[in-house]
Amino acid sequence: MAIAGIAGLAALVALATRQGMLTMALGLVVLGLLTLVSFRWPLLPLVAFVALIPIEAVFIFEGFGTISRFAGILFAVTYGVPRLGRLEFKVMPPAAWSYVAWAIVSVAWAIDAGIAWTHLQTLIQLFLIAFLVASLVVQRPAIVRPLLWVYSLSAAATALVGIQSYLGGRLVEDARAVALEGQDPAQFAAILLPALVFGLYEALNGDRRILGGAIALLTTVGVIISGTRGAWVAVAVVAVLLILPQLRPRRRIAAIAMTLALVGVAYQLPGVSDLVADRTGDALSTGGAGRTSIWSAAVTMYASAPVLGVGYANFPVAYTPEVVRASGATSWAHLQGRGPHNLVVGTLIELGPIGLLLLALFLGPLVLRRGWGRDAATVQAALASLVAAGLFLDILSSPKQVWLMIGLAAGLTFVSRRSGRSALQDGNPAPASGEDEPTDTSTPGLLTAAALRAGRSHRVGGDRAR
Repeated sequence: MAIAGIAGLAALVALATRQGMLTMALGLVVLGLLTLVSFRWPLLPLVAFVALIPIEAVFIFEGFGTISRFAGILFAVTYGVPRLGRLEFKVMPPAAWSYVAWAIVSVAWAIDAGIAWTHLQTLIQLFLIAFLVASLVVQRPAIVRPLLWVYSLSAAATALVGIQSYLGGRLVEDARAVALEGQDPAQFAAILLPALVFGLYEALNGDRRILGGAIALLTTVGVIISGTRGAWVAVAVVAVLLILPQLRPRRRIAAIAMTLALVGVAYQLPGVSDLVADRTGDALSTGGAGRTSIWSAAVTMYASAPVLGVGYANFPVAYTPEVVRASGATSWAHLQGRGPHNLVVGTLIELGPIGLLLLALFLGPLVLRRGWGRDAATVQAALASLVAAGLFLDILSSPKQVWLMIGLAAGLTFVSRRSGRSALQDGNPAPASGEDEPTDTSTPGLLTAAALRAGRSHRVGGDRAR
């Protein structure tokens, strides 16, 4: 296979060179080499994909998209294609497959089928990547922590750039900060949420608490200076409902103290207190930047298609000045093409109650139940923070970090479910989620308890040696 690939690559390069397209020839060489290397080590493009998500706006190729998209597709091809016969489709819940299928079918009745299909291509790509990530996690649960570290370090670096931009006065609307040119402040905050959750958990319970604390500090400051109220609410909700209740009393006190310290450090930056006061003060007067008007218009939009919806990604198409005026929100009637800014509202309008039910059955168990292993609580809280932010932001259709967390959560949930079944079949009590390892060595795809203990002992020993 490698010889055939090299021969094919050489033929394409020779043809491109003969036609005088040297740039294309060099691109083909690089692309071919990356593909061949990835077939040998398919985790390389996955690591690249994860690391590039926070900074993907820096590398955009016209006509193709971001370099993170290329890395994700490369991972899907090099990891998924050789394992087609061995992949277990049930690692993703049936509701997940049904949700994507319903979104695809909605093209038939969408107001603008072209827009629906354009966005569906992104949805399908990200869903398949999430499915393959879940499959990898089932085979190698220990991969979760390295992937979380890669993402969090990249996100922390992005937060640092945003902080530098803020201190340098390079601000966007309403004195809000972003890391990259042309980046939306809400997008900037959404990138930082999973890393913030991971940093908090690592600082409280991890092996590298100083580094975890640094990640938590940078991402906390980044979320605050983004001025994204939805992200602020998401962090508060996840901390109160998920993180704190899972900690012992002493750790809970430490977590509260650390959170207050992080916010206190952020408030030492010039202008932060004014930014927070302004953003919280005008939340009601502006209706959440017009969100209440959008949601009021959604009631009128729903009446026009109460069963099937207006079609996937067609909320902006259906949001017309006429619809807004009919809803009584005349102050926003001059605007059109607005997104729903709410995961529930957007899904209900676009895919109807059937689509909303499928989405709830898909994401609900991943958010409400912890999977297997020491990182299950972190993944659960990270995904919950993104879903909570999705109640105020358009966050499901394309942000890659959402689908990365979905893949990790689905994989750990499947491992927990399978290990529980194996334990019951052997007559032993099922291990609690997030606590004990599965011990059934006959279960295919799972690391045995002995292997995990050996790996953990090796890691602890290595840490002490360092």
